[in-house]
Amino acid sequence: MSRRAERGVALVAAVSALAVLSVLATGLATTSVLDQHLVRNALAALQADALARSGVAAAAVILGERSPAEVDTLSARWDSGRQPLGAGWVEVHVEDEARRLDLNQLADVVPRLFQILGVDAQLADALADWTDADDIPRPGGAERDWYLGRTPPYLPANAPLGSVGELTGVRGFDAALVERLRPFVTVAGEPAINPNTAPREVLLAVIGDPASVDHLVTGRAAAPISEADLNNLFANRPAIRQRLTLRGQHYTLRALAGVGEVRRAVEATLDAPLDRIVAWRQLSPGI
Repeated sequence: MSRRAERGVALVAAVSALAVLSVLATGLATTSVLDQHLVRNALAALQADALARSGVAAAAVILGERSPAEVDTLSARWDSGRQPLGAGWVEVHVEDEARRLDLNQLADVVPRLFQILGVDAQLADALADWTDADDIPRPGGAERDWYLGRTPPYLPANAPLGSVGELTGVRGFDAALVERLRPFVTVAGEPAINPNTAPREVLLAVIGDPASVDHLVTGRAAAPISEADLNNLFANRPAIRQRLTLRGQHYTLRALAGVGEVRRAVEATLDAPLDRIVAWRQLSPGI
């Protein structure tokens, strides 16, 4: 082989080697950039999660410092707005759980609420079978044998609901229906509902009398309903009066936090008398 040919081969080899090194260098640089991006995102996620938890903790403290005489109303300033905090921001929204119908505490009213909401009435039977202790199915319900026939098989709880999300395990309930019901139902442990905050549908399910419900809804738009108002309106209906309260025992705290482009959202249920969080779940940051 001539010297010129040898030089040509050597040049091709050198160029090829340089190309390989360039590819490796580019790959290493890209990997380094990706690693840095992943590290930044991981740190931002931790910070956002901490900020969301801090928002819940702060809201719990504020609720605990309220006057015993203060009532819950729709006009109360429950939204914090977006507040800068640490490396990012956090916003908190609070709702009293007494605005919703407790599926465990007020189970006898559930069929009426479902009817008002246009939900299949048979689902009330399915829910009652899920929570009762026996294995005798109601006409529209299901018990042990039906659930064991599913794939995979499972058993009804035969106990009070532990969360609203548990409804997805009950015959006839799916995720879309459960989300539709969330504004109206709870399992926090509320024995009464608040006429100052409850939706008309919930009030109608518990009170049953449209005229009384309209009176409450119209009245609260002008001024908060008082104990005297309730005592006068339901003087002859003590059973209904016992199911109405102006201040609930549980609150839902939702916090959304952001650091850079990262978002984290959480929801907690506060037992106000005990001053403790009794339920917690991660939410989609789109709340």
